[in-house]
Amino acid sequence: MPVRLPLTIPPTASVREPDIDALFAQDVEAHGPGAAVGLYHEGALKFAKGYGLADLESGRPITPQTPFHVASVSKQFTAFAVALLAREGKVDLDADIRDYLPYVPDFGTPIRVRHLILHTSGLRNQWPLLMYGGQSIQGRITQQQIVNLVARQQGLNFPPGSDHLYSNTGYTLLAELVFAVSGQTLREFTSEQIFTPLGMERTFFFDDVTEVVPHRANSYSKRREAEAGAGASGWARALLNFDNAGATSLFTTVQDLATWAGNLTNPVVGDRALIEQVSTGGTLDDQTPIHYGFGLIRDELNGRATLRHTGSDAAFRSVFVHFPDHDFAVSILANTELDLMSKVGSIADLYLPPAAANVKSPPAADTETDLSKFVGTYLPECGPSSRLEVRDGTLVHLGGSREPQGLIARVDGTLDAGSPGGQSFLPVVDTAGKVTVLHVPRTGHGRPFHLRRIEPWQAPAGDLGQYSGDYRSRELDITYSINIEDDELVARHLWSNQPLTFTPVLPDRFESVGTMVVTLVFQRETTGQIDHLLLHGRSDRNVRFDRVGAARAPVPGASTKAR
Repeated sequence: MPVRLPLTIPPTASVREPDIDALFAQDVEAHGPGAAVGLYHEGALKFAKGYGLADLESGRPITPQTPFHVASVSKQFTAFAVALLAREGKVDLDADIRDYLPYVPDFGTPIRVRHLILHTSGLRNQWPLLMYGGQSIQGRITQQQIVNLVARQQGLNFPPGSDHLYSNTGYTLLAELVFAVSGQTLREFTSEQIFTPLGMERTFFFDDVTEVVPHRANSYSKRREAEAGAGASGWARALLNFDNAGATSLFTTVQDLATWAGNLTNPVVGDRALIEQVSTGGTLDDQTPIHYGFGLIRDELNGRATLRHTGSDAAFRSVFVHFPDHDFAVSILANTELDLMSKVGSIADLYLPPAAANVKSPPAADTETDLSKFVGTYLPECGPSSRLEVRDGTLVHLGGSREPQGLIARVDGTLDAGSPGGQSFLPVVDTAGKVTVLHVPRTGHGRPFHLRRIEPWQAPAGDLGQYSGDYRSRELDITYSINIEDDELVARHLWSNQPLTFTPVLPDRFESVGTMVVTLVFQRETTGQIDHLLLHGRSDRNVRFDRVGAARAPVPGASTKAR
């Protein structure tokens, strides 16, 4: 049976336990994975409960004491460790990271410690880089492998400090910084300096994948119908074998996160000045403000100020949201793909006073505008294209492998998805009334994106042969063989389970089709011959592959296919 703690109602509303139960009833099956929820208020855990099973094989239920892998919710603790070291004078936040980790390449402009914390370093994101290099994210990924990868990099996404782009790589390096300065691993340092003093008894950085963790939650994804064979439960194990820490890999419970929330209000570890430092949003080098701070994002939810972070690895989902004006916090830790932020918003509405009346409402919808003028393909400088279509009278945004997203045209000329803080576009219209550019504002998240409208190119089948060849990346230590199969451009490498198929966007520019979104831009010499290509992902730009010879013939498919 799930462990239930007394429910004490904060401020104004009369809220009963069934109100919380109802938020999870429609998403959590009786014999499936689920979530733990914890509510903190004014110095104490007020409510904690588990829903669903932590382990489907044993039938063990989720309880408030169940340890979960919380993915990127980990980052606030990595950043806090660095802040503690900086307060002691052992780390200079404005020093070149190479002063502490000399194997980080010299990119011509220093990457400062602060840049790593704020995701303004320009470093490419480790997870996509590993996948482009042939590594399976479901395989064992060690800290050393990530360090090796960083040491081989020859370029950045942008000059350090000039923009904000989320990069797990920076937080892996922060863990290495802690070790370089203190002589302790991140696990040792945080356990000694943060978790033990606070009494967070079930919280630690899981940095040894072979370790047995009693009563831990395992992660599960819903099987696709095509995968559900005879006797299948409808669930599949979502594998996670991270042997690295800093960007991720914290194990914790909703009970322990309530203790952490209390430290943000009445610090036991650190002091008020340190809490203010880690709770404040950062800036770019030119002082443009961003919401991201020391592993916490300063933002709003339903009109209330929050400090928050979410996490997502395998099928684990996690969220920690602190409402500093109310000394209130919500933690939800799940072992399957649940929408947690909407539940946090609902819980806050149940427990907290109504938000201030001056919450800004979006402009009214423009029901008279001709939606067809927006229809087209739009291309960023790097990365995948976006398409706007009209389906059943609704403007729809399609990008990469993401689900189609409905857009609302507003009377001020903007387009948005209808949710506060969600995707929005500002169309630029020429004198003929044609949309030529979509501006994507990123207020609080860095420089805006600009997507130019293009006319998609249909490559003549006979022209594709010029792109065939072997292309090698020294940064990733891998060779891609690009062939033409059934009039399509197809890429494979040594570790491929399935090939990547590409569709043309413009001459010399192709995009992958499927769940792994990659753009290839072929580069030519002055003679017109293709010399190399640049690979762009969602968070990694300009990874170079040099053409090194003719393409290798594809090998036959194996008898057992990888999922």
